[in-house]
Amino acid sequence: MSALSIFTERFNELLSERDLKPTALAVRLDIPKNTICRYARGAQLPNLRLAIILSGFFGCSIDYLLGRSDKEKVFKPSDLKPFSERLPVIMKQFKTNKYRIAKETALHSSILYRWQSGDCSPELESLIILADHLGCSVEYLLGRSDIINE
Repeated sequence: MSALSIFTERFNELLSERDLKPTALAVRLDIPKNTICRYARGAQLPNLRLAIILSGFFGCSIDYLLGRSDKEKVFKPSDLKPFSERLPVIMKQFKTNKYRIAKETALHSSILYRWQSGDCSPELESLIILADHLGCSVEYLLGRSDIINE
């Protein structure tokens, strides 16, 4: 099952548990209705900023939303730090570098340099690839959890 299909299933389950329609959630979170409806239909994954907002609203981890964790417990994230600060820490801890990550994954070295320089933040799809490669959770990559694997 793909990350998109699992996300869609979890997202709709969480809406149902709270007796919410996608349009009502959009109003509550001040997110465009068509964006939330695309998530409910399985047309796209949220970007990182919206995944963090949804995670906070539902009280679960991004990994739970993506189906990477089955722990439905209430998730209390640590403060989010810029990914440009987090990436060097991750590379040091996992004894790797941008070259090796690019060589061993579908991530292009230029995007890794842009993340480290702070020019852009990673998309969820890229974080999933990196988390799979390193064997850790997305929340750990982001520094929102101290637990390597949820």
